[in-house]
Amino acid sequence: MQTQREVADHLDMSERNARDVLKALDLDWQTASLDEIRTAYIRDLRGKAAGRGGSQLEQLNRARIDDLQQKSANGRLAYHEKLRSLIPASEAERVLSDWASFANREYLGGLERIIQEIENVQKLTVDRTVATRENLARSLSAAAGKFNPPRDIPTAHYMSTEFYLPAESGVLHGLYDFQYTPYFLGVAAALDDPRVSEVDLMKAAQIGWTWFLIGYLFKFIHNLPRPIMILFAKEKDGKNFHDEKLKFGVTANTEVAKLMPVDVSRTSGNRWDHKTFPGGFLKLVASNSPGNVKSTSSVGLSVVEEPDDTSDDVKGQGDAIALLEERGKRYPGSKMLVGGTPAIKGASKTEARLAQTDCRVLPVICHSCGQAHVLDFAHIKWLDIEEEATPHEIYGRADPETAGYGCPHCGEIWDDYQRKENIRNTVFNAVEAGDPYCGWLNELYACLPGTSLADIVREKLNAEHQASMGNLSLLIKFVNQKQGRAYEYKSDLPEADKLAERAEDYPEMYVPMGGIVVTAGVDVQHDRLAVVMRAWGRGEESWLLYWGEIYGEVVLPDQGVWLDLEKLLFAAIPHACGAKLKVLATSLDTSDGTITQDAAYAFCRKHQRSGVMAIKGASERGNTRDDERREIFSAPRQGVDTDKEQKASKYGLRPYIVGTSRAKDLWIEGRLPLTGDGPGRMHFYKTVRPDYFRQITAEVKAPSRRHHYRKVWQKKAGEPNEGTDCETYALHAARSLKTHLLQEQDWAALDAQIRQGGLFDQPEPVRPEAEANPETQGATPESPPPVEPPISRLLAGELFLGAAVQCVCSPNAGINHGYHPGTSAGPAPSLARCEHEGQPEAKLPDRHPPAGVR
Repeated sequence: MQTQREVADHLDMSERNARDVLKALDLDWQTASLDEIRTAYIRDLRGKAAGRGGSQLEQLNRARIDDLQQKSANGRLAYHEKLRSLIPASEAERVLSDWASFANREYLGGLERIIQEIENVQKLTVDRTVATRENLARSLSAAAGKFNPPRDIPTAHYMSTEFYLPAESGVLHGLYDFQYTPYFLGVAAALDDPRVSEVDLMKAAQIGWTWFLIGYLFKFIHNLPRPIMILFAKEKDGKNFHDEKLKFGVTANTEVAKLMPVDVSRTSGNRWDHKTFPGGFLKLVASNSPGNVKSTSSVGLSVVEEPDDTSDDVKGQGDAIALLEERGKRYPGSKMLVGGTPAIKGASKTEARLAQTDCRVLPVICHSCGQAHVLDFAHIKWLDIEEEATPHEIYGRADPETAGYGCPHCGEIWDDYQRKENIRNTVFNAVEAGDPYCGWLNELYACLPGTSLADIVREKLNAEHQASMGNLSLLIKFVNQKQGRAYEYKSDLPEADKLAERAEDYPEMYVPMGGIVVTAGVDVQHDRLAVVMRAWGRGEESWLLYWGEIYGEVVLPDQGVWLDLEKLLFAAIPHACGAKLKVLATSLDTSDGTITQDAAYAFCRKHQRSGVMAIKGASERGNTRDDERREIFSAPRQGVDTDKEQKASKYGLRPYIVGTSRAKDLWIEGRLPLTGDGPGRMHFYKTVRPDYFRQITAEVKAPSRRHHYRKVWQKKAGEPNEGTDCETYALHAARSLKTHLLQEQDWAALDAQIRQGGLFDQPEPVRPEAEANPETQGATPESPPPVEPPISRLLAGELFLGAAVQCVCSPNAGINHGYHPGTSAGPAPSLARCEHEGQPEAKLPDRHPPAGVR
């Protein structure tokens, strides 16, 4: 005797549905064979299809379905009538007759006029037996086609009458049917609106977006040719789009194939990423190569695929999306279409762009109560399994097979068919009323085959189960790709307004008590320099001294902003004790790009002996793993030269690579939340420029789908983050002075020297101009000898004036003597090397002072 489970498997349905089927069949299923059950089931289905059998409730359901289908058909009919693509049946014969008569008269009259014109002007005799109607008709048709104006027909009309899906698209191949994607009618209407220059769609995955996009492209290629550019996150995304979708789409649409061949052979003149057609071209570019965007002067149709996955500022060439927008501005009447699945809330470019629009949504009307609402996952309902049943390992007591959608107004439960029909009826009725919708779509709106509420519930419960075990990747994916929303990652970091409330009452460019060592971080932009100056004390407690931006010409060295930067960095800064301090180390970003690199390198070369270091962020090199492993400060390595290193070497420099990830982990996650005084605390002055606190909270560490859902630092969409970068560089400069390794006696010695009166205020050594700017000599200089970090010179007596501190070297630990500059190889040796390291105690020089400063 078979079980219900075996019957369900045999009938290819769920066990719950099989139970309902068996109750309706007129046989004893426990004694019948599986084949007998299947035969009875098929007989019952045929009877119901013919209108026979079934309960009264089933008959009412069938009647209701017939009514809904009729309404849907009427809605489609009204839609085509609105497009004026229909004529009354009673008028069809007359209209066709009039059209045929007109065409025949025009044709015959035109033929005779052309023959007479040829005979009169050319003085030739035309043999009317050769100039047949067929020959002249083909010639006239071809000639007339050259003068036809572009057909600016509605997108929805073009796609539903001329756009064919290839067999490779799946079960819905053939003429495109908005029955399965009714929600795109609103997007099409917005794209056709001449007042709308950009349409942004924050969407779920698997709703048919790519084929809708291809249909829209074909409309332009076929009827309104112009330059078209599609921006993808990476080159492989564009290649996959071409090989898996575009190529088959062109082949299935013969009119488009005549205009734009998909052959990528050398003789065809087309490449996979660049295809030409009469009046325009289609270019597929990657965001990590923005030079491809810059090489095109103007674009009539711009498309951005998955903006959240695109790169920001690559190789200093600018944001690829912004570059694409600029190309569109140079083409009159251009359109921009942005479609993407959002990522992390606050860091999502898709969400940020949508926020700048009118944020349209699609309220769906309930078939029961007539009230409309935006579909939401919170309204999905399901039943629990029976009490005696064993809970599922993942779903618990929930039974996904019973999933339905509950109307929030009347409580009516919609099954999958009713949900899809409600969406279709709502959209078609809205189109009929002239009220299109677009903007944001989750998977509950999907009307494609294979989309069921049961599958959605299974995926939701599984994602929540994995999240409860610490794996957020599936939950983020569900929120992004199914709900079509940005995942809101919870962070304990303070908000900008809370940080502003912690600001303290001390002036700008003033070092409060406790500050001992001053460093700076400089971020180079195309039109300005951003600067942070910070004083450091015991336990790396720090005080902000300056935040600002110097605007002006950045490209030319030793001019404009660079002179202003010199004045700022090398100015004497008053200390609370009456002394004056100077910046001892500066980390200056040289990764902005080729435009500004020469000026940045020249400045670093000129002021190298004053502690100015040329730096690059590890994350700028495109290897996130490398950035995560790299220490905040590390000496440049002698390795195989790259193009970038060769450029720096012209100036006698080797850039320092900053461990930006660890630096941000330390000061943003570790120190920024700390309040009060003490080690690691960060202090700010009240009169700091107001945007400072927004800028230092402009990044969030959250799971990234571009990095397999590893937690990485991400810039919030639309938020400037130069302040974050400058703080990171100032910390790097402090670490170059080994501030994290200084002991109490070291800080005490430095503090004592400050109190003795401005001993830090030393003149800056300036190198000769020819040495500072080697390009004026036309030769590449040799790399200068390693420069000891300024604090080492300070402890050695160069700036510290011979004060003694306790020696901690072995075997002479505890002996007090002066420190001296280290002589180890490399541009950044240890803090200071004791001259007695490894020497017997009896051989210590007599010049050592008798006591040390603690």
